[in-house]
Amino acid sequence: MGPGRSLIFRLLIVGVSAVSIAYADLSPRAGQAATYDYMAPQVAPPIASGLSMDQIAAILNQTAPNPPYLDAYGQTTTNDATRSSAGLAPVKVVQTDDSAHPYLGVFHSLVTNKFSTYLAYSLDLGTWHTLGAIDDIVNQDFGSQPDIRILPDDSVLFAEEYNGVKVKQPQIRVRYYGNVGTLTGLQAFILDPTLPPTYEKILPSMPLSHADGTPEFGRIQYDGSILSAKIEIPHHYYYLGIRDIQGLGTLTNFHKWSDTTDAATNNLVTNAGGNGKIGDREVFKVGSTVYEVVEAQVHPTSRDDYSSWRLFLIDKTAGTIRQLSPKLVGGALSLGNSTVSFVTLPTGVHALVFT
Repeated sequence: MGPGRSLIFRLLIVGVSAVSIAYADLSPRAGQAATYDYMAPQVAPPIASGLSMDQIAAILNQTAPNPPYLDAYGQTTTNDATRSSAGLAPVKVVQTDDSAHPYLGVFHSLVTNKFSTYLAYSLDLGTWHTLGAIDDIVNQDFGSQPDIRILPDDSVLFAEEYNGVKVKQPQIRVRYYGNVGTLTGLQAFILDPTLPPTYEKILPSMPLSHADGTPEFGRIQYDGSILSAKIEIPHHYYYLGIRDIQGLGTLTNFHKWSDTTDAATNNLVTNAGGNGKIGDREVFKVGSTVYEVVEAQVHPTSRDDYSSWRLFLIDKTAGTIRQLSPKLVGGALSLGNSTVSFVTLPTGVHALVFT
């Protein structure tokens, strides 16, 4: 889904257990990134490992018995220096080890006629503060649909749908923020989101694509050097300028990019009724099962039928799919640009953040 189609941004946070287990046990600092696998915040805490697909769908649809910690419509973030506010869509939340910025979020916001990505933080997931733009707005360098991961050594991976001066059509841009002097990449990024990255890679477009975007970090292998890392990046591409479909690429050693059409996901979504564009998606792992939430158009009347976007939940391990029907104020049906993160609330309870 294009970044301009979001009308109301919703932030839903649901506790997944009343039992407190240190989320640090699941963090990339516990060694997850040493193997090629998913890492925080895409991995559910062990207490949630027994959740079934039906139970996960009930949480996302807000029909589960556990009440939400927060259910916010039109969620905004405030720049404390200028007192200006912005919509927080479609924020991707990650938890940090920085007590002053325990929750970070990357999002995009409209600047004149294009979107730019921003960094914000929160102490409680309810009130958000804008730290600044990530893209170089002054030099017309724009992006949208961002994703972020904090690696085991507190360096930072960032990706976005890039639409700036270096490309003729939207492509995926990946950035890595390593140590800067005595600061970790995370500390430097928080202090100055416009900080030039240690490394940057604009990924080649898929063949016959008119645009590539909505990147999402999948499995990651990282041993302390980004130049020997392996990074999986699911994304969509605009095939022949007719239909958005899913691609699945791998960035190796922050240099070699291999990419292919994700036929399995495209076929599952299409056969389940998502026969229009297939756009943004979010991958996460519960126990040994890998899931995705994918947006797609159902029975579109045109390429730009904004009313027909729906969300689908895929069990990638079993190869099954079901349409989601989140409960929304006013009975709205058209949904997209979802994000999923597992965090620990300020109360110590584990929770799922769904936007």
